[in-house]
Amino acid sequence: MTAKAFQLNGKAALVAGENTLWNPPVAEALAAAGADVALAAKDSPSFQEAIETVNRKGKKVLALPLDVTRPVQVKGAVRQVLKEFGKIDILVHTGDILFFKPFLKIKERELKKVLDYHVSSAWHFCRAVIPAMLKQKKGRIIHVVSGLGERGMVNGSAYCLAMGGVMQLTRALALEYAGKGVTVNAVGTGWFTGPGRPVDEALARYIPVKRFGRPEEIAPLVVYLASDVTDFTTGQVMFVDGGVMAHA
Repeated sequence: MTAKAFQLNGKAALVAGENTLWNPPVAEALAAAGADVALAAKDSPSFQEAIETVNRKGKKVLALPLDVTRPVQVKGAVRQVLKEFGKIDILVHTGDILFFKPFLKIKERELKKVLDYHVSSAWHFCRAVIPAMLKQKKGRIIHVVSGLGERGMVNGSAYCLAMGGVMQLTRALALEYAGKGVTVNAVGTGWFTGPGRPVDEALARYIPVKRFGRPEEIAPLVVYLASDVTDFTTGQVMFVDGGVMAHA
């Protein structure tokens, strides 16, 4: 199989979700593979960086600053992508707002915020794009999630709950739309470093490869899952984690 198999020429991608790490490298990789890219997230330095990376690749870019927890804004953004690009071939949802706090100290509003930015946001973006994908008889949905959706962590009850919810949404939708041209998969992440996420040396020693990941290291897997070679791949969570999930 050649590199041509992973090209996304003529594809329209929507990268959506609040994450300062994943959006720029994911947008850049999709554009480098040939896709036009729309970005839906809160306006921020990371959002602007993602826009600039697509521009540098010479692909069409559509900037959609919005509140990803508001269903009305999500629907409006998807309508705008369909108007500008004529279709949506790929949805990459990247929601990842870190939140760690002892279980009994978590306030109701804090729990709601964590679930809204992860589970509800993923739900509403999927709900908005799937009708268009079914009409096209083809589509790729990729969630970027934390491995803590499958592993517990002290003080991580709300975050683990949210990530587990997105993983299960991935599996459920994959089954529901299997055979209809729409695949739904997830990229599971381990510990990464980047803006606002310094390296914890003690934690790095726990990671089998003895270092934190770099944001751009998830991008090749996203492009693979977005490509036409993955018609037979759905309902999977594939990890980029330096070996963490292999621990007993």
